[in-house]
Amino acid sequence: MLLHKNFHIPNDVVTTVPKRSDRASLPPPGYLTVSEASLRAGLRFPPSAELVEILRRCGVCLSQLSYRVMSVTVGLIALFRDRGGCADT
Repeated sequence: MLLHKNFHIPNDVVTTVPKRSDRASLPPPGYLTVSEASLRAGLRFPPSAELVEILRRCGVCLSQLSYRVMSVTVGLIALFRDRGGCADT
């Protein structure tokens, strides 16, 4: 629950601590891998429609983005929203 509080994750989002045998590249069915660094960079749940679209168009998943890439992407989305450049979907 500390994770939920620190990063404003909604209570309906289920989080779990990985087992030693789990691998970030192969999360259990129904789960996805998210690093603490991504949360510190500004990733919030649910992810914004713009972030999901960027990931889809680039053919990558959340766990593939480094801290810097996540930070810049989230920052650019916020900037474009403030300037009216992103359409809400």
